[in-house]
Amino acid sequence: MQREFAATDAALGHFIEQPDYPTLVLGATDLDIVLVFKMLQERDRRDTQRIYLLFPFECETPGHYLQQCMQSLAAQIAAENQARAEEGVAPWAELPLLCTDPGQPPAQRLKAAVEHVRTLMAEDVEIVWALLPSTVVDATGYRETVWPLLALDGFEAWMEGHRFCLRDDPARRFLLPPGQREKARHVLALDLDFSPERTADALVGALNDAARPLAERMQAAMQLAALDLTHGRIDQALEKYRLLYGWHREQHNPLGQALALGGIGDVATRSGQHADACRWYAHALDAAADSGNLGVALNLLMASGQAWSSLKQPARAIEYFELASRAADKLMFPHAAVDAMEKLGVALLGARKTVEAARAWTEAKALCERFGCEHQRHSLLERLAALYTQAGLKTQAKAYEMEKDRIPVHREAVHAAQAPGEEEREGRR
Repeated sequence: MQREFAATDAALGHFIEQPDYPTLVLGATDLDIVLVFKMLQERDRRDTQRIYLLFPFECETPGHYLQQCMQSLAAQIAAENQARAEEGVAPWAELPLLCTDPGQPPAQRLKAAVEHVRTLMAEDVEIVWALLPSTVVDATGYRETVWPLLALDGFEAWMEGHRFCLRDDPARRFLLPPGQREKARHVLALDLDFSPERTADALVGALNDAARPLAERMQAAMQLAALDLTHGRIDQALEKYRLLYGWHREQHNPLGQALALGGIGDVATRSGQHADACRWYAHALDAAADSGNLGVALNLLMASGQAWSSLKQPARAIEYFELASRAADKLMFPHAAVDAMEKLGVALLGARKTVEAARAWTEAKALCERFGCEHQRHSLLERLAALYTQAGLKTQAKAYEMEKDRIPVHREAVHAAQAPGEEEREGRR
């Protein structure tokens, strides 16, 4: 499967670099789109010639996805302006009101944002828009939002200098049905299949192929170890992680060592050996620090905090969740930041720091409101309502309950069918 991943990454690179087609439609499941998003994140880190705007948010209710995109874009402009102020450089103009007004047609709001971002950049800088929702419940709303980017009525001047990556679904074809494909003369289309079954078969083949470079076979071993762990094959996962650690140590690769040591920690966690897990995660964090990879460190900090929580040592858990929250903020990962702050509140409550727990959950709720993390906001409101009820503050508790009840009910059955579970996500790490 490594070759399939490489081919997909190469196709993304070809689309981004070619001058003739502004839009790429990716036919992908929820699992597949996560991998594509990670490929684009890696390109963003490597590519100094282009600006990448990545929007992986859930598309659940009408206007929900676009609102999150606009909030994220506004936050990125604000962060850039803070840096420009420190350097004494003139600030970028904020998003026009049309972009942020939920009463306006979504397609017009997106078009206005595209045009505005163009004015912020030099003419020779290309801008890559990855409008790739992690789940699509509101298919109609998403289609209406990105419809102008398909250029079915012809290429328009405002699209010049941009590349748009959009999402479709091979099973539903909600964005570009077969009848529309012939009209989409300015669109490239690519269907993906990284299903778990196909992935596992390809990885086993890659691992056992002696003709392949050893580094490629080790990468397959890393992914197979995660799959073994996901499916409860503890001994097989541990054997592969130990092999991987030894190999990466010989190669003087701290990132590979961090991932392998973290995997050993995950095996210990899965086996209920939380003290051992804490020890392995600590070693992994040392290696991650040497590698300079903050994303890997974030995952290890979260795992460490959870392991210390399992050992009923909230004071240690608090340390790791606080660090995880800061790392997520630095990486601009709002969902991860909210997750860290929610777990931090639980640890604070376990340490009998009720006021601090309430503050952490309140701050996390505000972050949810800023970035549209509705499912996480619902969970936080439940925690706050319970906390204030226990404290005898019935008025505040009722206010949180009423706010929770105003959150639209998601179609859980559809969402569950489309969204990958935590174990599936972990299996692809």
